[in-house]
Amino acid sequence: HDTIFQPDLSRTQADVFKDPMKKERITWMLRYGFLNFIEYFAVQKKLQIVISSDGRKRRLTRIAQRFGIYDKLKAIYGAEHIDKWDYLKRLDKILDQCQVEARDAVFIGDSQVDQFSAEKYGVAFIQVPNTVSERAFSFNSFLEIEFGSGDYGLELIDLHGIKQVSHNLATPQLVEEIIRRNEGVMAHLGPVVINKVEFESAADIGVYLVREPSSENDIHWSDVVSPVEIEGYHRIFDSLKDFLKDQSVYIQDCYAGSEASCRIPLRIITQDAWPNLFARHMFRHVSSEEMESFFPEYTLIHVPEFKASAGGDENISDNMILINLLKKLILIVGANSSNAIRKAVFFTLSFILPKNDMIPVRCSAIKGDDGSLSVFFGRDQALKNSLCLNTNYAFFGDDCHGWTQNDFTNMEWGCRTLVDGLDEIMDPRIYSATRKFATILENAGIDEKRHIIFERKNPKYHSVASFPIAHLQHADRSGVSAFPKHVFIIVKDSMGVLPAMGKLTREQAAIFLLLGYESKWDLSQAEEFPTISYLPYYTSDLAFYRESFYAGLLYEKLERAQSQCWILNAIPVGPNKNNTAVVNLTLLRRFVSAIQSDKAHQFKWHMDSYWKYQSVCGFAGYPEAMLNPEIAWEGDRDRFVVVNQMLKDSFSNRLSKYENDLSPAIKSALNWFED
Repeated sequence: HDTIFQPDLSRTQADVFKDPMKKERITWMLRYGFLNFIEYFAVQKKLQIVISSDGRKRRLTRIAQRFGIYDKLKAIYGAEHIDKWDYLKRLDKILDQCQVEARDAVFIGDSQVDQFSAEKYGVAFIQVPNTVSERAFSFNSFLEIEFGSGDYGLELIDLHGIKQVSHNLATPQLVEEIIRRNEGVMAHLGPVVINKVEFESAADIGVYLVREPSSENDIHWSDVVSPVEIEGYHRIFDSLKDFLKDQSVYIQDCYAGSEASCRIPLRIITQDAWPNLFARHMFRHVSSEEMESFFPEYTLIHVPEFKASAGGDENISDNMILINLLKKLILIVGANSSNAIRKAVFFTLSFILPKNDMIPVRCSAIKGDDGSLSVFFGRDQALKNSLCLNTNYAFFGDDCHGWTQNDFTNMEWGCRTLVDGLDEIMDPRIYSATRKFATILENAGIDEKRHIIFERKNPKYHSVASFPIAHLQHADRSGVSAFPKHVFIIVKDSMGVLPAMGKLTREQAAIFLLLGYESKWDLSQAEEFPTISYLPYYTSDLAFYRESFYAGLLYEKLERAQSQCWILNAIPVGPNKNNTAVVNLTLLRRFVSAIQSDKAHQFKWHMDSYWKYQSVCGFAGYPEAMLNPEIAWEGDRDRFVVVNQMLKDSFSNRLSKYENDLSPAIKSALNWFED
C-alpha cells in the first residue's frame, strides 16, 4: 500500500506544531496519478488490478473506499497473505485466485521485499520511487495516452463528441483566434481589448465543492464554500458534456507552480480563445520536451455559456466554480471574467498544497539585488502591484504563492491587475505592459484610433489587464526564493488613527492578517464614522481553512523565517471628515525602499501610545502630522480618543470569536493593544 498511498503532511487544528510524520498521526492520500491509472487500466483497458500489502485488509479496504477506487479493484490482499517463513508476499495465491499465469502479470512495488516476492514467483517487476524519496512521482507515467494528438486524452474525463480541439496554441495564434471569433479587437501596439461588457466580481461567483468521502472531513464548510452532493455534480457534468458536443474547444497544458518538486500539471479547457490566452499568460508553459511525458493531474473546464440550472439544480448559482477534489476536475460555468480561472486554480491549490507541507499565501512579492524577498499583504490588489512593479527591485510574483519548509515559490507566471484610471506617471511599468502585444484588457475603453482608454466600459466592474511576466523589464523568473525577509501588511484605515508605518512582532502580524481590517467612508450617505470591515488574510480563497488554524500555520512560517514585519497605512492619518482620502503612493514607496535597503535608521521611531507598537514619527521631507496620528489629531483630541477606543473595541470583539482556537503564541498576544 505504500506504493499507491503517501502520507498526508497537512496538520490539524489540534496540533499545528506537532510532527505530521509521527507514526500514530499518519493519514494517507493517493499518490499522484493513481486515479487516472485505475480509470485507464481497470475501466478502459479492462485489466485486473490487485493490491498486495502487509497491512490490515480491513483498513486498506476502508481507505480504498474513501478514495472511490474500491469497486474498481479486483481484490485487496493484506497481512494474511504474507509468508510466515520468509516474509515475502504470496503472489502465487493471488495468481491462482485471479486465474492468471505469472507471465501475464506485472508487480509494481517500491521495496526490496516487493522485488524479491516478484522474483520468487516469476512475475515481472517494475520498481517505483517510494514516498519518502520522491513525493512528486506520478502514476500517470504508466499511461499510454498521447495528450498532444488523437483525442488529446479527453476520453479519460469522459468528454466525447468535441468537433474541434485547438491544442496548446501559441500566443500569436490565440490572438488571431480572438480576432477571428470577434471576441475582442487589437488595440494600438498589440494589446487585445475584450468585447464583452458583462463580467463578474469575485463576490458574484459562487464556489461549490463536491461532498465526497476523501475530502469532506478536511473542508471548513461555510458561506464561502458550499457543498454539492455527488448526484448533483453528475447531473451538472452530464449536462455540460451534452452542451459541449459538436463544439470547438481550446486546450492549454501548463503547470501551476514554479518549483519542479511541487508544481501541479494542469490542463485548462476553454470554450473561448481569450480565456485560453489568459491561462497561457498566468501559468508556466509546458516545453516541447516536457510535453512528451506531460500528464495533467487536474483539469479545468471553462464554459461561460453553460448555466448550471440547466442541470436541474435551481439552488446553485449560474456563475459558479464547482470543484471535485476526488476526480481532480474543476468546472467553471456562467462566469466570464478571467478572475474565475485564477480563483478556481488557487482555491484548489489551497487544498492540495498543505498535503505536502506547504501553505498557500495570497500576496505580491519583489526580490532585492541581494536575493532578499519582500511580500505584501492587503485587500487592494492594484495598490500591492503598484508598490511592487514601480520599485528598483525585481518583480517576483503577482498574487498566488506557496510557502514550503525550505523556500517560497511563485504559483503563477503572469500578472493580473486593476487598471481603472491607470496613470503613466504614477505606474510606468504597468502602463508599459498594457501597451505590449497580447496583453488582455477586460472592461476597458478604446478610441477610434485604437488607443486604450483606461476607464470602465461597464461602470459596475473594474478594468483589468493581464499579461505574462515577460512583459516586465525587471522581473525575477526563477519562481523560487528563500524565505521572505520582509512582510508588509497594507491597511486602509479611514478611521485615521493607525500610524503611517509601524514595526510589528510576528505575533502582531499574524493577528493583523487574521483580522484583515479595513475601514472606508460610505459616500452614498452621511456617516459619523467610517464603516469597519474584516476579510481574513485579505482574501476569501483560503476558505478551506478555519481562519484561526491558518493563523497558526502562517505564524509558524513567519517565526521559522524570522521575517521582519511592517504595517503600512495607505490612507493619510488624521481626521478625514467623510472625504475620499488619496493614497500617498510616493510616501509608501519611500517606506518600502528604505526597509528593503536596510535603511530603517532613516526613520525616527517611537512607541505608539495607543496601539503599542513601534511606529515612525519622523522621516526626512515629511511633517510629523503625516506620520503620527496623535499630532494629526491635535485639534480634536477628544474625538481622537473616542475613535481609537471604537476601533480597539471592534478589534477585541472580532478577535474574541477566535480566542479558543488560536495557538498559544498568538493567543498570548491577542489583546496587545489593550491598556
